[in-house]
Amino acid sequence: MERARDKVAAKVALVERGIATTGTIAVISSYGELGNFDPEKVLPPAWAIKPARGSQGDGILLAVGKKGRNWLKGSGKEMTPADVYNHVQKVVDGQFSGDSEPQDAALIEPLIIADPTIAALVDDGLPDMRVICLKNEPIMAMMRFPTNESDGKANLHQGGIGAGVALDTGIIFRAKQGTKVLTHHPDTGANLIGFQVPHWDKVLDIAGRSGPAIGLGYCGVDIVHDKNHGPMVIEVNAHPGIEIQNTTLQGLRGAMALLGEFD
Repeated sequence: MERARDKVAAKVALVERGIATTGTIAVISSYGELGNFDPEKVLPPAWAIKPARGSQGDGILLAVGKKGRNWLKGSGKEMTPADVYNHVQKVVDGQFSGDSEPQDAALIEPLIIADPTIAALVDDGLPDMRVICLKNEPIMAMMRFPTNESDGKANLHQGGIGAGVALDTGIIFRAKQGTKVLTHHPDTGANLIGFQVPHWDKVLDIAGRSGPAIGLGYCGVDIVHDKNHGPMVIEVNAHPGIEIQNTTLQGLRGAMALLGEFD
């Protein structure tokens, strides 16, 4: 369970099992390391900074490029080296820690470039997948699409779209934004229903192996499709939200029963 709460420990466990996951630029896990951290020397033009013990996307900072000495957010707003350092300091201080720990670690990763077939569905932001697994069996899946309303974040509670995906085919069969059932993305007009998720066999494979890799019998595996590396695990959640049931109109208990868990 400890490895599931800590993104750094979880990533180490996934890599040890040969499960595709995002790369690592640096980990700042102590005040000593923070004191030696120079953003201009360490960071490339594009990156993502995440709290190791964060939750619900709190504390994540993204740079999509660079202008002079400053990095650029997706909105075009500039971040100075001091801005970046101060954010990393807040992470290490535990300000975004999901479990109220007094100190956290900043995990710095390369920025993911979305698979073009998926990126074409949205106006901005990075779509991802949530696969619910019981032991090593995927039992439910959905894609999450960012919208302009969600400010480019694939967060359902902030206006993102949840789209149910059929496990046997990898095809989207239902989509909703809040209480509104959709067939098309509201910003791009792209048809969501019938969309075939790329590399579906690999998605199921890495999802099913992720929980056991970090010692979880039940989990939600978050996966992104990178342009160059294909499906990769970005996070494994020990307590995934159950909004996926409303998205897919399927019950988790029923899905578990099919595996004989409630005989």
